[in-house]
Amino acid sequence: HLPEQTLSELLPADLHLEILYEDAACFVINKPAGIAVHPGAGMPPGEVTLLSGLAFLFGKWKLPFFSNGALVHRLDKDTTGALLCGKTLEAHIALQKQFQDRSVTKEYLALTAGIPDPQEAVIDAPIGRHATARTTMSVTQVSAARDAKTGYKVLATSKSIALVLCHLFTGRTHQVRVHLSAIGYPILGDGTYGTDASNRLTQENGIEGLMLHAWKLSFESPTGKKVQVKAGLPQNWKDSLEKLGMREPV
Repeated sequence: HLPEQTLSELLPADLHLEILYEDAACFVINKPAGIAVHPGAGMPPGEVTLLSGLAFLFGKWKLPFFSNGALVHRLDKDTTGALLCGKTLEAHIALQKQFQDRSVTKEYLALTAGIPDPQEAVIDAPIGRHATARTTMSVTQVSAARDAKTGYKVLATSKSIALVLCHLFTGRTHQVRVHLSAIGYPILGDGTYGTDASNRLTQENGIEGLMLHAWKLSFESPTGKKVQVKAGLPQNWKDSLEKLGMREPV
């Protein structure tokens, strides 16, 4: 839960969020890059987060806004794509339970430095806080590590870059980034988990931003409806795929 003082400073802001799905209980937005989902340690005071954008939407819908009851899950600041939110505390609890039960299907797209070998596999490696760099995560065997499982499949390749579809069986902090980096194929544009080689590849190909996108999300709305959402790719993704001669997946 967030400290009260950060919430009292939460000002609604129209972030022109793209709404991919909406019903009486929940909605899914297409999160833009470069915006944190909520206030956190080390952030400059007054930095606008996604919560301000959600507060604006709740105001527009004339719904009471619960800062701890909107976001059902999280995406990293530089990750784009489908983000599920509840409209009420009851909906929020019901949706979070689906994430805990792992009945939600989450598919991500990533551009990796190097072409993963084998081209399709499951990475099953526990993730915990890095022993010294506390804001980063690592694959670790320490007791505090939590099980983490990511399936991946190479969809397309260009030079030494792969377009990879990732299926998340669990939802750990930085999971896809840590797992792909751990097997030697870091995501392009990842300043935290990248290598000299992946950083060089990112620059040489003029790639802007972290190439990780929460592409598809399937869940059951608290209204009882089964929902499948696909988040369109942002412009930097479209530009990168075009430069690499790759087709946008469907």
